[in-house]
Amino acid sequence: MPRSDSEPTEEEPTNGSNPVETHQGVTYAERDAGAMKLDLFVPEIDDPPLVVYVHGGGWAYATRANTPDLERYAAEWGVAFASVSYRLAPIPEDSPFDPAPDNPTPRGVFPAQILDVKAAIRWLRANAETYGFDADEVAIWGASAGGHLAALAGALEDVTDLAGDVYPAEAVEKRVAPEQSGRVQAVVDWYGVSDLRELDGDGLESLLIGGIVSENLEKARLASPISYVSETTPPFLVMHGQADDVVPVDQTELLADALADAHVDATVYELHDMGHVFGADSERSAMERLTGTPRPSQSITSTAHVAESTGKRAGGLDGVPPAGPDAIGQFLHRVIGNERT
Repeated sequence: MPRSDSEPTEEEPTNGSNPVETHQGVTYAERDAGAMKLDLFVPEIDDPPLVVYVHGGGWAYATRANTPDLERYAAEWGVAFASVSYRLAPIPEDSPFDPAPDNPTPRGVFPAQILDVKAAIRWLRANAETYGFDADEVAIWGASAGGHLAALAGALEDVTDLAGDVYPAEAVEKRVAPEQSGRVQAVVDWYGVSDLRELDGDGLESLLIGGIVSENLEKARLASPISYVSETTPPFLVMHGQADDVVPVDQTELLADALADAHVDATVYELHDMGHVFGADSERSAMERLTGTPRPSQSITSTAHVAESTGKRAGGLDGVPPAGPDAIGQFLHRVIGNERT
């Protein structure tokens, strides 16, 4: 049965949008390192689609509270949101990186992070009727480290695909709602890493995989979304600042090329002169940087592939708005919402 730390509450709508019921601190998995939790924001409409949000923080910092205003977008877009915790990378005492003493999130090295994200997706599908959203229409959205995990969750069809010489089958066993699918139907990636092998190798990515990349190339490959892109990968919407000095925009360009080569629908925004988190101080305020005056200059590229089975086209530049909530909302409505309004 689902468990939460608090009773559901109802947020008052603004601008004539939908009331939103919230559920804070719901446990979706019990790990050896501790309970993994999520927060839910569900608009009071019939069977809204679901968006799973994955926070950033270098895989080692921050919490699931580090998000855009999900209550607002649940109300305005008519989609449900789940902000999920995932096990953070441990920070050794002799590490050059600052400790995170006040962060209660359980910790573990890769593949703990993607196991948790996929488990949350499966748990949410198993409990969709309880909370009132559509289990068949699920997207994922993440920023920075969360963008990497969102892209990985989109490209990696099943965590059992990680099994092999590096990670034995029991290490990637599905223990949460194993009968449910962990696949998603759309991905929104804010300035995430797509190929760990192209990074310096001794940064925070070394905490993620438990060692320097150059000495752990196969682990780095398995942790890279680009390794799994195929013709079955769902549509992507990607936004990245060209002046990002934390995650180089080259990471998005590598991903865009891989998606294009696989004929995957993808719309990519490169924001001129914008840095990491679009120059904001947190994911909470990042959207404001995209919608400020004047709007940031940007380049938009798009590829579209018409699925023979459905004739549905998810990409294309016709009517694409500038980077910001309108672009994300339109993308989600088109891909998972059946053009909901």
